[in-house]
Amino acid sequence: MSAPAPQPAKEPQPPPEARASARRPRRLTRVWIVLAVVLLAGALAYGLVRRPEAVVVTVEVREVVDHVVVSGQLRAVREAAVGVEIGGTVEEVVAREGDHVVTGQELARIGLVDYEAQRQQSLARRDSSAAEAVVAALLASQSKADLRRTEELSRSGILPVAELETARNAVARLEAAEASARARREEDESALRLLDRQLEKRIVRAPFAGTVTRRAVEPGQSVGPGTALFLIAEMTRTEIYAETDENNVGRLHVGQPATVIAPAFRTRPFQARLTQIGPRIDWDRGVAGLRLTPENPPDVLLPNMTVDVSIEVARLPAAQTLPVSAVLRSRAGDFVLLATGDRFERRAIKVIGENPTTIAIENLPPGSRVAREAAKVDAGERYRMTAVR
Repeated sequence: MSAPAPQPAKEPQPPPEARASARRPRRLTRVWIVLAVVLLAGALAYGLVRRPEAVVVTVEVREVVDHVVVSGQLRAVREAAVGVEIGGTVEEVVAREGDHVVTGQELARIGLVDYEAQRQQSLARRDSSAAEAVVAALLASQSKADLRRTEELSRSGILPVAELETARNAVARLEAAEASARARREEDESALRLLDRQLEKRIVRAPFAGTVTRRAVEPGQSVGPGTALFLIAEMTRTEIYAETDENNVGRLHVGQPATVIAPAFRTRPFQARLTQIGPRIDWDRGVAGLRLTPENPPDVLLPNMTVDVSIEVARLPAAQTLPVSAVLRSRAGDFVLLATGDRFERRAIKVIGENPTTIAIENLPPGSRVAREAAKVDAGERYRMTAVR
């Protein structure tokens, strides 16, 4: 019988504790790898959640009405300071601020000392001189008749020449008395008319129809000749005065239409037309004065009321448009923040027209998306883009 084949010797096995220790590092490595992946995914997710949102708008092509918007003041074309020609104490004030007055309407009355007594004396003197003038005229007329009869009798030889000379001297004397009496009557009448004019001057009257915008007098106040007591504005003829930056002068010309709104009456806009530009530039402030004539303004407007004026300077039938908030201005030029991926970049543009809500531009490709609120985003930062129309 053959001997059995020899069996290979078995390698000695490590104890169970040693085998467990060998597997532990591999498990720990896998755990760390999984934990790192989870943390990385969490960080990415957190970053996406925390990324700020930016609203973008797409450039649209449509009609734009280009406006120059200014603030102005409604004022009367004719305004007058009304005063007195004589001095005295204010006896009565009839008109108040805000009153509408007509031409010749009484506004105030000045008291004159002893006016009635002076007028009665002057009237008495006038009446007396008038009566004396009538008597002198009758006597002169009678003496002339007597002279004619004396001349006839003298030619007939009935009366001597001496009586003829006496009659002639009487006529000359009475004619002189008549002329003197007539002169005194005219002098007294002139004095009476002067007093009557003084009476008229004591009454302050409106020189034209308008609105009393200022009252600077009260009863009992002493005033002198030429003192301004009232300011009256003729509101049937008004104008709007405004100022604009001198850079806008090249876009303006006489005749352009405008829409006017008084902040106190926003539901009642009215139309106006530009009637004057300049005539000069205010060097210190760099502004030009504008005058506009209102067309059918509402009757609720008051003198010196503030108004907002939107002057139409051009119509662009098909222009690239953006909201006003999407365009930023700087000394280097106008620009927008153009959306590229999840970031924004500055892009220079050219503004060709604007109104209070919309700006017409050039130099952007069709379909470009830009930040709607450009002042609230930063170029180069990542954003979650939200598109709106």
